Amino acid sequence: MIKKKHLEMILDSLKSHPNPKADLEQYTIDGKLASDILFFAVNDFYGNVVIDLGCGTGRLAIGSKILGAKRAIGIDIDKESIETAKENAKKANVDVDFYCMDIRDVDNEFLNDILGEGKNLKKVVIQNPPFGAQKKHADRIFLDKALEIGDIIYTIHNYPTKDFVMKYVEDKGGRITHIYEAFFRIPAIYEFHKKRAVNIPVVVFRIESY
Repeated sequence: MIKKKHLEMILDSLKSHPNPKADLEQYTIDGKLASDILFFAVNDFYGNVVIDLGCGTGRLAIGSKILGAKRAIGIDIDKESIETAKENAKKANVDVDFYCMDIRDVDNEFLNDILGEGKNLKKVVIQNPPFGAQKKHADRIFLDKALEIGDIIYTIHNYPTKDFVMKYVEDKGGRITHIYEAFFRIPAIYEFHKKRAVNIPVVVFRIESY
């Protein structure tokens, strides 16, 4: 298997979003955090289907395919994100299916259609959803969809929402099995950013859905 440092270098070499949009809270995950999360999740998605909701430029979907996912699917509402993700997958020499659509329109019927014979494989959702800073409750849309379509879920959230996410998932019937704390580096890419970069504390949850 590829080493974590090598994966980090590959992901950092991929193209970032050319025109990030603040209302979608588009922040490219750095290679180190992405590779840390992917190695944390590797035992779940090896040989299974990985679905990256709100995939952005595709780093998590691409990394999962490099680490052995049988199928990798990336979904994002932003056309520029999908175009960039396709370029990145080609550069990384991996086969990832990218779809430009609202995640709310993704359901098991859609997934079964595109998976064909692979529809019975375990579905692992990995996502870096909006934190809800620009659109309130944006993170809940992603949690709801992940719990609907995923057997196993890896999801990144702003640390102050940790207790809320834990209760929300429990109330929805999910079971949190692991919690991974980290920092998400956000460079100054929007006009309202005052510092060159900030490290935001985040929590990564592993959730089993029933």
